[in-house]
Amino acid sequence: MNLRPIDNALGEEVLAGTHDSGLRVVVVRKPGFSRTFGVFTTNYGSIDDRFVDPRTGAAMHVPDGVAHFLEHKMFEDERGDVSDRFSALGAMSNAFTSFTNTSYLFSTSSHELECLDLLLDFVQEPYFTPELVAKEQGIIGQEIRMYDDDPSWRIYFGLLQALFREHPVRINIAGTEESIARIDPDVLFSCHRAFYRPANMVLTLVGAIDPVQAMARVDADLEARRATWGGIPHRRQPFHDGPIESRSATLAMDVARSKLLLGFKETELSTDGRSVERREIATNLLLELLFGRSSRTYERLYAAGLVDESFSAQYSGEFDFGFAAIGGDTDEPERLEQELLRAADEFANYGPDPADLDRIRRMSVGRFASQFNSTESVALGFSSSAMRDLTPFDGLDLLRSITADEVHARGKSLLDASRCARSVLEPRSSPTS
Repeated sequence: MNLRPIDNALGEEVLAGTHDSGLRVVVVRKPGFSRTFGVFTTNYGSIDDRFVDPRTGAAMHVPDGVAHFLEHKMFEDERGDVSDRFSALGAMSNAFTSFTNTSYLFSTSSHELECLDLLLDFVQEPYFTPELVAKEQGIIGQEIRMYDDDPSWRIYFGLLQALFREHPVRINIAGTEESIARIDPDVLFSCHRAFYRPANMVLTLVGAIDPVQAMARVDADLEARRATWGGIPHRRQPFHDGPIESRSATLAMDVARSKLLLGFKETELSTDGRSVERREIATNLLLELLFGRSSRTYERLYAAGLVDESFSAQYSGEFDFGFAAIGGDTDEPERLEQELLRAADEFANYGPDPADLDRIRRMSVGRFASQFNSTESVALGFSSSAMRDLTPFDGLDLLRSITADEVHARGKSLLDASRCARSVLEPRSSPTS
C-alpha cells in the first residue's frame, strides 16, 4: 500500500492512502514524540439499528445498544482479555461508541508494530459464545443502571427524547436492559460482518512509528482477510425526523440544584460531508460567540447568579440529525430559559460583532494548531474527519472562510424558538413528616 503526503499549512508530516480493500489509512509522523497512538474506527454507531446486509441483501433491524455491546465483546476472545495483551506490551487500550462510530485505540511508548498487529487482529476477528454474551448482558445492564443514576446523562437524553420523535439518536447509546436482553451471538456476528469491513473503516497512526514498516503489517493482515473486502452496509435512508416531540421534559432526582438544558433541533441537513463540516464549524463559532465564557451573555448570566462553571453550549450534528444543547446547573431554570431565548432573539436581530468573530476565529485556529501536540487528539481528529471524506486541514480552511453573514444566518436558522425544547432536572422533594 502506498501512502502519499498531504500538504498542510502547519508543516506536519502526514501520509494518507486507501488500500485495495477499501481501508483508509492515515499516518502522522511525530519522530520527536515518545508515544504512538493508534485508532481503528468503523463507521458504525448506536443509530445504525436498521441496515441491509452487504453479503445477503437481507434487511436487518437489530435491538438498541448492539454497537456498544459489540464494542465491549470485541475485547474478549478464546485467549481471554485483549487488554491484558496490550498491557504486556506496555500499552494502554480502550474503545468507545458514539451515535455514528465505534473506535478502538492503543497508546504506547514501545512495541508500536506489535500493538498495531494486535489492534488489527482483535477488531477484525470476532469471538462470541452464548455464555460470554450472557455475562456481558449482566455487565452492561449494570452500566445502564449507572447511567440511569447520572443526572447529567438523564437530563441529556431527556432533551433528545423531547427533540426527536423517531430518530434513534433519542435512544441511550448503551440501549436498555430490555433491548440488550434480545442480543445474541447471531446478532453480533451479523453486525460485525456488515460493518467491520475494511471499506467501512479508517486506521490512523500518530507518533514515532515507521510508515513503511506499519504499512507492511497492514498489507499482510488485510491480504489474509480477503473475504471481508468490498461492500459496505446500506443504511436506512436519511432520517428526516420532522417537528419536535414535545416542548418540555421534566424529571426529579436526588440533586442539590436544578439543571436546565435548552435544545434546538437542526433542520439544515445534508448528505455531503463538506457541507456537514461547514455547518458544524459555523455553529461552533455561533455558540462560542453567543454563549462562550468570554461572551456578554455568559457574563450577564453569571453576574445574575443564573449560571455557574457547569454552563456550556454544545452542538452535535451528522448527516441526518443535529441539535444544540445549552445550559447547566441553576436555581432558576425558567428564568434562565427566558434569558437564553432572549439572547438568541437578539442575535437573530443584530448578528455577530465582527471584532468578536475575528477573536473567536483566531482562538479556534490556535486551538486547532495546539491539538497537534497531542497524538490522541490528532488521531481522533483524522478518524472523525475521514468519516466525512475530509481531513482536519479541510476543516481549518472552512474555519477561515466562514463569514459573519454565514454565522448570522446560522443563528437565525438554528436558534428558532419553534424548534426548541427544554429538559429540566429538579431536586426530589423530601417526604413530609
